[in-house]
Amino acid sequence: MFAPLKIWRKWHAKANVTQRRHAIASALAASACAPLVMARGHRVDGVPELPLVLDSLNGENTKGLLATLNRFGCADDLAKVRRSK
Repeated sequence: MFAPLKIWRKWHAKANVTQRRHAIASALAASACAPLVMARGHRVDGVPELPLVLDSLNGENTKGLLATLNRFGCADDLAKVRRSK
């Protein structure tokens, strides 16, 4: 942060490596459970499986990327994102 008002304020919280690894593992496990993902407000009706992993998204432009995601059933979730800030 440029020119903070209080220089003694801690902007980052340190965590142990093991705690970080457990947090990442639990987040990935939660993303594979459809009810938990839907509880966060995502729409996963047309998605074939969770987590959705696509290995080749090297589209030329954003329009091609959005078309690829729509083909995989993410149209409802993309519309939700467009409506939000």
